[in-house]
Amino acid sequence: MIKRTFAGADDPRHWAPLALSIALLALLASVTSLGNGFAYDDRWIIVENVRAHSLHAPWKFFAETYWPNIRGAALYRPLTIMLYATQWTLGGGSPLIFHIVSVALYAMVSVLVFWLALQILPRTAAWVAAALFAVHPVHVEAVGNVVGQAELWTALLMIGAIALYVRDRRHGLPLERRTSVAIVTLFVAGMLIKENAIVLPALIVAADYFLCDSASLDRPWRDRVASLFSLLLWMTLFAALFLFVRVQILEGIGGDVTHPAIQNLGLVQRSLVMLGLLPEFGRLFLWPAQLFADYSPQQVHTHTTWHFELVPGLLLLLSVVTLWFICWRRQPVVAFGLAWVVIAIAPVANILIPTGILIAERTLLVPSLGVVLAVATLVPWVMEKLKGQPRLAYIGAGGILALILTLGAARSAERQYAWKDSETVFLRLALDAPANFKSHYSLGGLLFEAKRPIEGEREWRYAIALMPSYYGVYVDLAHKYRDAHVCQAAIPNYQKALSIEPSLPLATAGLVACYLDLGQYRRARATSRSAIADGFYRCAFEYMISRADSALIATDTLDGENRWRSPRASQCNASRLMIDTVPNVVAAVPITPAIVVRGLDPSGARSRTFTGRVTLSLAPNPAGAKLTGTVTVTAVAGIATFGNIVVDKPGNGYALNATSGKISAPVSLPIRVAAGPRQK
Repeated sequence: MIKRTFAGADDPRHWAPLALSIALLALLASVTSLGNGFAYDDRWIIVENVRAHSLHAPWKFFAETYWPNIRGAALYRPLTIMLYATQWTLGGGSPLIFHIVSVALYAMVSVLVFWLALQILPRTAAWVAAALFAVHPVHVEAVGNVVGQAELWTALLMIGAIALYVRDRRHGLPLERRTSVAIVTLFVAGMLIKENAIVLPALIVAADYFLCDSASLDRPWRDRVASLFSLLLWMTLFAALFLFVRVQILEGIGGDVTHPAIQNLGLVQRSLVMLGLLPEFGRLFLWPAQLFADYSPQQVHTHTTWHFELVPGLLLLLSVVTLWFICWRRQPVVAFGLAWVVIAIAPVANILIPTGILIAERTLLVPSLGVVLAVATLVPWVMEKLKGQPRLAYIGAGGILALILTLGAARSAERQYAWKDSETVFLRLALDAPANFKSHYSLGGLLFEAKRPIEGEREWRYAIALMPSYYGVYVDLAHKYRDAHVCQAAIPNYQKALSIEPSLPLATAGLVACYLDLGQYRRARATSRSAIADGFYRCAFEYMISRADSALIATDTLDGENRWRSPRASQCNASRLMIDTVPNVVAAVPITPAIVVRGLDPSGARSRTFTGRVTLSLAPNPAGAKLTGTVTVTAVAGIATFGNIVVDKPGNGYALNATSGKISAPVSLPIRVAAGPRQK
């Protein structure tokens, strides 16, 4: 019979001093993030997302997507947006309050790891596990980048639920009713913060099998199922309800824009891609000396068919599986740790459901718990080996541990500065990972926004060279060329993008617009007719055909009439509104120049037939400011002009809404309203 060896656990009482030391280690590793601002995705999800600026009608969060619709990606995380809105309201839009919350959450999660470890490991080993977790550099992104808070909240709830379960069940006793209610509540809250929490039932099954009592390994499976049935039934019902609501709002279960490297790939191909990345996951868990804000080709290589570069990943996978089977009965804590890693990372593994990332360090926060628990089981073995050894051996072992913790805390504290702001993130990424196509793509976009088009074009050309199979960079570069009236350069980029992905209506519209600008009317007409046949924006392309036809009649010398006819105004009804850029505003003073709202057809062109009544309003704001003046006007030829609008109170982060019947405009970019003469 195989001998079972449980690591054992100390009495978790009187653990406060040790817990305080864990919290201090977490603070040492993360406190340098307090000087950071908003960076990367913070901009779209928080800074320019007016929904995250107010707690007015918070129930609406549960019927809306996480990402603003204008950004393409969606996801469903209503409690996360509510938490951001709370912090924005309390801090007046300052990033400091967000970072204080993140640092506090990280310290709490680290202490919670210690409490869980005390249930299953000797006190010294539990402390080592929590200390390694607290200083682990792979956690920096979850702490230093504000939107990483979703990971921190999810970790707090998931680890808390497992700790409660193990506390009640580790001696084989039945689960208390109040504990069951608490676990189900934490589970529901976790899913509403981030969908990754949906794997909690699987983690509970693993914990029950490996951690709860030594006899459980030999218990009949029916007894184990019976002890878990009620809890898992309730969790399954709530998970099904969550998925139903998610599908209704997102119109699909995924809701994320797929990463370019795995777009249009099947399950087997995605599995091969991720197999090749396994060594990188292992490196990040065990020796995260190098960290990056993004992992994309050609920094990491992706293969959709068998390649010799997949061999290290395959060997690592076989080694982990072998270790798991060996430890299944001999070292249950190790087996549980490995199972935890696999289960916790499954939602972002890109195998069952493709996501928008290949590897993201923030998503390794929860899985890393399994790694530190497995590593900490070595502590009792080391201490046993040190028995009878000279005092110097104990000092040496302690010195090695102190060195590892010091290096981890120092690396984490230094890495926090990399998330200071978007410019720092993208410049650092381009410097640290010059072969990463996304580093140049993101940096190029930042340079274009900074009115540095030559440098932006250069970065996008680098991105294309690194990943020529991705259509997105071609489309964005073509749009920039067209905006600069350089259609000769735009057309080849539109054509290349469409050769990669034919279903790009906006790229097709841009191509036709360039043909019209260059007088290539027959090409414009033919391309428009093809687009209509493909089901793209029929109304918009019919308008383009009319422009091409009119131009051809005017220039055709064989036409007896040979007269120029102005193209027909778009007969497309407006499908949405767009608020032009709003200048700086002074409170109690009419806004100048006048605010302009345009009615747009499905292609994004101005609908000249739109003559609806447009109403302008101010989005809910903490100051309770209001608009005065003529807030409802009738559009003329698709344009509504508001000439005497006044905001009555100064403040930051205001945003405008525009509506006309059932159509509306995306909220404007945040507006700063300066104090007027009477407010100063």
